[in-house]
Amino acid sequence: MTGLPSLGLISHGTSSALGQSLIEALAEAVIDDLRARGLVDEVMLGHVDVQDPGVDEVIDRLPADRPAVLVPLLLSPGYHVHVDLAEALEGAGDRDIRLASTLGPDPRLARILAERLPRLRDGDEVVLAAAGSSDERANASCEEMGRLLADELGRAVSVGFLAGGSAPLKAIVEQNRQIGSRLVIANYLLAPGFFDDLARTLISEADSSAESAPASAPDVGSDAEQGTVLASPLLAPGADPVGPSVAHSAGPSVADSAAGSVADSPGSSVADPTANRDENPAANPAGSPAAEPSAPTPDPRGTRADAVPAGLVDIVRDRLLEAL
Repeated sequence: MTGLPSLGLISHGTSSALGQSLIEALAEAVIDDLRARGLVDEVMLGHVDVQDPGVDEVIDRLPADRPAVLVPLLLSPGYHVHVDLAEALEGAGDRDIRLASTLGPDPRLARILAERLPRLRDGDEVVLAAAGSSDERANASCEEMGRLLADELGRAVSVGFLAGGSAPLKAIVEQNRQIGSRLVIANYLLAPGFFDDLARTLISEADSSAESAPASAPDVGSDAEQGTVLASPLLAPGADPVGPSVAHSAGPSVADSAAGSVADSPGSSVADPTANRDENPAANPAGSPAAEPSAPTPDPRGTRADAVPAGLVDIVRDRLLEAL
């Protein structure tokens, strides 16, 4: 056995087949990069919620005779970092296991988010949409990400939360409907899934409400120069910055190409998304669906090409190196 450290890539987990596939694609890209550089040997992809394997299983299956690093594939440090991952490390006893920082905030994420946006106009209002957390440290991290995006764009950016946080995205969308300017939303989610669906539902409901408004009200829903644009998450098929909404399903996971690189691709067990303590839909004043949409969608095979920004792989590598 080599002396190289082992690595656990720990995502949040999702019941979206497309989201699972894109997280796996990120893991594969990271593994290819790190092994080409001779930085790691054993690598496992695990999850803090919804999917298996869980964090404890990842730790148990990584070699005990060398250092191990857990890199959270999470955008901000909330409950899952400060409680779930911290407790998992405590339970590992005297093993040399280190916890890296979350992916955000980071200026490179701001560049990726900016690339996802349409061409901005002077009158546009730009909002960073984040999932939100019951942990204010996570929300503060999202606010810092909003400042980094503002620096990248050279214009003001506000932050709206889908659950938790001080500024609900729903209130921002509804207020913008009264103003009538175009709202451009930078999607600060890692991949399609529950909260991406929730954001799209929120915007769709706002569109429907605007279309059904009395004739005397300002017509802000039908003018192509107005309305709301929601960009793609950081991981998106084809990296289409402002493409149509993507439906998600519980279809087959795409992990075949990861065999031998990512141990045990995520299983099909699905947890209730409302059990997510870091991103609790119950705290969302807009209300939320009981589960992610289950309608059939196209097989996500073939959607992974160009879905993983190189900057995201660089961030994961840096988080590993910082922890060693």
